[in-house]
Amino acid sequence: MEERVPRLNRDRLSVLIALILLTSVLFRFVQLPQITRQFHLLGSPLEVNLTGTGLLVALVCGLTAMGAFYILAAHPDAPDRLPRPLYFSWVLPGLLGGMAAYLIELAPNEVVWGGGLLLAMLFIGLTVAAEFAALSPRHPASTRARLGLNILAYLLAFLFFYLIYRTRARSLVTATTITVVASLIALDLLGVAETRATRVVLYSGIIGLIVGEMTWALNYWRVDNWTAGLLLLLFFYLTTGIAQQNLMGRLRPAVLLEFGFVTVAVLALILFLK
Repeated sequence: MEERVPRLNRDRLSVLIALILLTSVLFRFVQLPQITRQFHLLGSPLEVNLTGTGLLVALVCGLTAMGAFYILAAHPDAPDRLPRPLYFSWVLPGLLGGMAAYLIELAPNEVVWGGGLLLAMLFIGLTVAAEFAALSPRHPASTRARLGLNILAYLLAFLFFYLIYRTRARSLVTATTITVVASLIALDLLGVAETRATRVVLYSGIIGLIVGEMTWALNYWRVDNWTAGLLLLLFFYLTTGIAQQNLMGRLRPAVLLEFGFVTVAVLALILFLK
């Protein structure tokens, strides 16, 4: 008997897209006041600004993550027969939703805003569908979906690193935020390894700390935003790649040499273009 291919619940995906669209449209026409709070942390003042854009980003990020869970939970293998916990697959759609909401709010006019919103919904839908396909090796598009998700993960990592670093806020803020983002994206990348979830979470946290510490160091150097973003992405790629190979039992001297060659080549390219 031929095994049935898992099918995405398009009705649930439509509900998610409709909720994100409704939220984005409401925030476009309702202007919320900015709230500013000041704290003293580690002996120095820290100012936190809560804006309408920030609230929209947080809401869309949460809606997309929870919507992804709602959709992926309908997978016929969920939850017992899946190779990895479902919550690993919420991360990328949620971060994509938050990033899309932020970028769309930068639109100079209504036409660009509307086109950007529709394009964002398309990408979010494709990402959730790719996460669904990547859940099960039985799906014919599983390998292609995983490849696409990996590319998206590194692209999102660069965008977050660049946008956070360019704020030029205190290291306590930028390094901590980048640590959290890097840890979350690493969860999706390392989750493909068939190992205990606790090991994946531990490795992801360590990767986040390494990238966060590098952010702290870069804040003391005079590097432009693009160079800083590329350097952070390079170290993120290096650490996630080595960690993934180790979790999958494939870490060999030849693999380390390959990652070392790529790192040196990219560093040389960054220095040449600077």
